[in-house]
Amino acid sequence: MRLFGRKYFYGWFVVAGCVLVSFGVAGGQFSFGVFLKPMTEEFGWSRGSLSLAFALTFMISGLLRPLAGYLADRYSAKTAMLSGVAVMGTILLFIPFIESLGQLYALFAIMSIGITLGTGPILTKVVGSWFHTRRGLTMGLVSGAGSFGAMILVPAASLFLVLFDWKDAYWFLGLLLLVLVLPAGLLLIRNKPQDMGLEPFGAGTTAGHQARSDGEKLLGRDATVREAFHTPLFYRLTLGYFV
Repeated sequence: MRLFGRKYFYGWFVVAGCVLVSFGVAGGQFSFGVFLKPMTEEFGWSRGSLSLAFALTFMISGLLRPLAGYLADRYSAKTAMLSGVAVMGTILLFIPFIESLGQLYALFAIMSIGITLGTGPILTKVVGSWFHTRRGLTMGLVSGAGSFGAMILVPAASLFLVLFDWKDAYWFLGLLLLVLVLPAGLLLIRNKPQDMGLEPFGAGTTAGHQARSDGEKLLGRDATVREAFHTPLFYRLTLGYFV
């Protein structure tokens, strides 16, 4: 792809799109804590009952991660990812209209689906398919964007709470996902370089061949579950998540 007369590998634009998704979804997810006090004051709910809604979101999201990975393999990873953004953004717009704790639990349960699809394994799959080398850098950028999103969006939501109302803060987060993140993702993200007649970054290089010769034989293509269980890479990655 040429930009301002210079040729760029399109995978970097894919990374930029995934960075925005990670920024918006994770940032919105970790902003929930700032709503605890104003919502308990308005509805008279206990902090424990409201905190349970937030906890359910994290729990359900964790349980759905394997399903998200399956959907990314079986269907379009981009479609799954951006569906998650759309679901989360839409639910954030509906939360200010709740009238009962049951409605809040239901909305947060649905939103956990959006969080699952918009974070974690699907982002990793898309970025990994575009880069055989520089994977550490690109995946670090995407995962770091989630922390950066929390660092920016938590204070931003707090500012809306101070200047306006908790409902306006939720609308701000929802519109950010639907108006900025979702269109940018649609424009920038592609599932794999082959869809554009390209090869992954580093394919055919010495570094790429070395990575495959050092026991990482599955890099550069999808593996079945059985194949993954027979590779040291699978156990290192799994152990890393538990640590």
